[in-house]
Formats: sequence, C-alpha cells, structure tokens
Amino acid sequence: MTAKDNSKPKTAAELGIGQGSDLPPERRADNQNWTVAPYNRWTFQRVQQFARTTRVPRSKKPSTLNERFQDLSSIAFDDYNGQKSTIAEMLSRTYTDGILVMHKGNVLAEQYFNGMSASTLHLIMSCSKSITSAVAGIYINAGALNPSAQIIDYLPELSNSGIAGATLQQALDMQVGLKFSEDYDDLDGDWRRCEEATGWREPTKGYDGPRDQLSYVRTLTEQETEHGSTFHYQSILTDVIGCCLERASGKEFAELVEEHIWTPMGAEQDLVSIIDAAGIMSFEGGFNICLRDFARFGLLISQDGHYQGQQLVPENWLHECRNPNDKLIEAFAASEYAEVLPGGAYHNQWWVRNPDKGITMALGIHGQMLYVDCEREFVAAKLSSQPEQANIAMAMDEMLAFEAITESVA
Repeated sequence: MTAKDNSKPKTAAELGIGQGSDLPPERRADNQNWTVAPYNRWTFQRVQQFARTTRVPRSKKPSTLNERFQDLSSIAFDDYNGQKSTIAEMLSRTYTDGILVMHKGNVLAEQYFNGMSASTLHLIMSCSKSITSAVAGIYINAGALNPSAQIIDYLPELSNSGIAGATLQQALDMQVGLKFSEDYDDLDGDWRRCEEATGWREPTKGYDGPRDQLSYVRTLTEQETEHGSTFHYQSILTDVIGCCLERASGKEFAELVEEHIWTPMGAEQDLVSIIDAAGIMSFEGGFNICLRDFARFGLLISQDGHYQGQQLVPENWLHECRNPNDKLIEAFAASEYAEVLPGGAYHNQWWVRNPDKGITMALGIHGQMLYVDCEREFVAAKLSSQPEQANIAMAMDEMLAFEAITESVA
C-alpha cells in the first residue's frame, strides 16, 4: 500500500486474526509469526503472550493529563507524494492503533483504532531506545557513566568482539564499526539471528546459538568500518548501552526506569519489556506501554526533563540530544537514512528532524513515533501496526501531518 492510497486497512477483527483452537492455522498468531504482517495487527497489543517479559509497575499516583480536545481531523497538508491529504486520511492509511496530540501541556486529541483502548499496552519498538537514553543521561550527568569510556571498560567480556575499542558515546550515536546487518529485507540477516538470541522469537529448529544479548554480541567478532567514522544504525548497540548502564549503576534497568521515570512521571499503566534468557530487558525495542504514558514521556522531554515540580532528566542532556554537532549531521547526510530526514541527524538515541529548531523523534518500525517540538511545546505520540518494517512514505506523511497540526495550533 502506498502512502497516497486512502483505502482503509482491515482491523485484526476484520482479518479474523487471533488465537484459539477454532481459528484456522493461517489466521492464528504464534511465537513465530507475531512480529510480521498481518498478525502484528493483533499481536502488537498482546506481546506478553508471545515472549518472555518483565514488568515495571505503574505509579501509585498517576499524573493528570489536562484535556482541551479539538477536532484536528480536517487539517490539510501536502503528503510525501505531493498530494493533498488530511489528518483523518493519514491516520487511516498508516494503520494507526492510537494517536495522542498535546500542545502546551494539554491533550488536543486522543483516538484509538483496531481494538486498542486507553489501558492497552502496545509495543513501541525502537522508541524504547529513547527511554533508555533518558535513563543513561541521568547517570552520565551524575558522573556514574562515562560516555568517553570504552564499552569494554564496563563489559570486559566483549573484548574480543567487533565492539572492542568503541566508546559509549559512539554507541549512543550509532557510530560503531561493528559488522552487523539490520536490513529488514534480509530474512536471514544478523537482525533475525539476534531476535532468536535475545528472546523475540522461538529459535528455528536446530538453533544452538546464544540465548542472551551479551553472549550474542560476543559472536559478532568482525569490524567493517572505523569506530566513529560513519552512522550505521544497529539496534544491538542500544542493548549494549543498557548493559553498560546496569553494570555502572549496580541495578537492573527495570528498577532504574521505575525509580527515575515511571513513578515520578506518574505513569498510569505498567511498562512491560521483552527479556532474554538471562532476564535482561530488550533496551533497543522491546518496551510496551499505553498511549497516554507514551505521551507523558514526550511531555517530559518537551519540558526539558521537568515534570510535576521535579527535574527527572537533566536539562543539559536533553539540550545536547536535540543539538547535534556538524560532524554528526555530516555523518548522517552520508548515510542511507538521509532520504528520510534530509538535513537531519541522530544523537544519543534520538532522531533529530530539524537540528536548527531542535525537533526530535523517537522512531520504531511498523509505524511507532514520538514527535517532540520543544520550541512549540508540541508532542504527538502515534502507535501503529503497519505491514512493512519501514515505509518511508508513511513515516514522512506522519511527520508532515504533525508539522501541519503544529502550524495550525501554534
């Protein structure tokens, strides 16, 4: 389906996808097919049924989200293909499960589709990276985690891997020269083997490889570029960052995110994460949260880490995240991702849509997006179950739509 195709995708219920002995095999979701279409229309709201998970408890005092609802559906914009479109049309054709828009701390719109509700936990994929970044920033600011240190200073067991010699900052910026392919079109690529090793799917018959993140990274012994020379997006690096954070703090990440983000932010639902066989959370993409908590996190970021009278995430860290230097911008421009974000960058596990204005995004495959414009005090959180891992036209349409809303309400 192209971005300009306004036909309405079928819901999981309309497709007849689910679980149960009464369903024919071709419509039954299981632990082998749950991450792919069309099953993801149902499974992204039920991940704990298909993978090992751990839970970060919700706050005992959920924070209030002020509501000033407006009808944004008819706001018009020119889409990626140069065609006239509206917010309502974009939401329909991009397989939206939930959308929440905030401006100046007020909820302007909150809508659910495809059977999702306000209490549903939805997989946020690589948007998890930006939550990991926020916790890392707290410990970097406190001096407990050194971004200039080599990764093997924290994880010496990786000394013989292709990560050896890389710094934590290079991992934060996705500039590690490790040989690792995240080409989603290659169903036999490194990313697929990583899923088997880290708890995302049941291993294929005969698999006898590692069953946890660090054991898997130890098998990646080749380096294809010099560390710090190129932007190369590799999700496994975020898992390494999370493990460094646990070593430096002496605590499990679930405890860290509960203490520093989830409880003080006033999250209304638990955060559930996929874990590997060693019980390590999937820092790079395995978090599941409700839409309102997704928006709360975006509001926290838009307010320079300040929330409910507390400074939760250091302001200087967030300022750095949205202000990449020229070297980072140049490295991004030379990468395959420049087509998606021309003039953009990637820094500290955030995508920078506009370095001049400090517009940042957390992005996840299959259409997960958190769009934050601090200057305009604007936040948009979108959860989806798109059939393709990466669809440039849909992603661009979402960004263009959010920018149109920003202009309309500013």
